[in-house]
Formats: sequence, C-alpha cells, structure tokens
Amino acid sequence: MSMLRPTVTGLVTLLLFSCGSPESKNQEEASKAAAAFFPVNDYISSQIKKVDSLQLPVTRYYSGPDSKDTVALSLEDFRAQAAPFLQEDISMEPLKGKYQESSFADQSIPSITFTYHTKDSSLPIKRVDVILKPDPVMTDQVKSVYIEKVYQKGDTLVNEKLFWKADHYYQVIQSRQVKDNPPTMSQLKVVWDPTE
Repeated sequence: MSMLRPTVTGLVTLLLFSCGSPESKNQEEASKAAAAFFPVNDYISSQIKKVDSLQLPVTRYYSGPDSKDTVALSLEDFRAQAAPFLQEDISMEPLKGKYQESSFADQSIPSITFTYHTKDSSLPIKRVDVILKPDPVMTDQVKSVYIEKVYQKGDTLVNEKLFWKADHYYQVIQSRQVKDNPPTMSQLKVVWDPTE
C-alpha cells in the first residue's frame, strides 16, 4: 500500500495545481505524471494482500436465478472471486493508449473522481471510476473503484458491474443473455468488514 500512496497523491496534486501554475522547471516530468493512470490493479492487489495478511473473516452473499446463499469463504476463494477486477490492466500498454482519462473535483463532499473510458467497442472494460478522498495532511485515500464491462463469451453477452468499497467489500452484478432470450441476473457480494 505504501508504494501506491505517492502515485495517488501525485495524481491529485497534479489535478489541483497544474492549471494555473507558472512554467514548470521540468515539463517532461509533468507530462509523464499527467499521462499516468491510476493503478487500479495494483490497488486491488494491495487490498487482497491486506485481507490475506490480517486473516480477516470473509463472508460471501450470492443470489442468482436458481439459488441464494450466504457462506464463509476461505482466503483462497476470496482471491479467486476477486479475479474479475484484475483480468485487464488499463494503466499499462497496449490497453492504456485506448482509454481516455477525465477528472472531476467535488469540493462539497470533498472527493476527486478519475474516470477512464474507451470508444473501442471490442474492449471488455467500458468504464472505470476511481473516487478519492483528498487529504492535505495525510495521504489521499481511495474510497471506491467501479468497473463496467461488456463482452461476448461464446453465444452469451455478459454485462458486469464491479464495485470495490475500500477496506469493506467488493460486489459483482452480472447479466448474462443468450441470443434473444431474456437476460439472467446474479449478484455476488464479498464482505470482510463486520460492520457491513
């Protein structure tokens, strides 16, 4: 996690101060920082390692077209079920060049949202939102990560909405549609914070 924090702080600092600043002494470094995407995969991996190292109890809540259950998960299953968050890494080439970043600072909450989207319909990840809570004294904190995917698997169209609430839980809502049949929905929520 400590390796991730300077990257997050750097992105937020660049967002807040780049617009009206005088000419930079090192414009090449500034442009490299501007081109850096938030390292979503590294962040998710650090969250998984944290749960693993603290040996936190993990509970899975699942509901689908034919079943509904609540079970305790092993740490191995916890990692396996988080796999959809780590399948593609848009912060690295060749994917990075196919995504655009936009950002929005909301002073009323306060929060900063980084959004990544693509116009390439062949890519499974359509959108990524990373919400940060800026902190002028401590390190900026990730509040949540949202990933939207649409892809074809054989004759099935799969639509996934993935949500990771920092230090609390992750959730995968999936719709599967075979040809002209009605879609079937499933929801998976994996929780390691007992207050959830």
